[in-house]
Amino acid sequence: MMAPFYCELSEKYPSLLFVVIDVDEMLNGDFSSSWDIKATPTFFFLRDGEQIDKLVGANKPELQKKIIALLHSTAL
Repeated sequence: MMAPFYCELSEKYPSLLFVVIDVDEMLNGDFSSSWDIKATPTFFFLRDGEQIDKLVGANKPELQKKIIALLHSTAL
């Protein structure tokens, strides 16, 4: 449900890097544990390698809102 929308967002905002990681295909649970992923989808927002925000769940309006907020905060 979110994958096509996420792809559209990546095309709409090419100045941002969008990455998809399938935690179910990871060899062990270390990745999920280290990033505190308890549900999917989980979206992380990073700047300079640091997590600045997180969204858990398939909420299209909130995802777009957070992306726009991130773009505005980087423009400062």
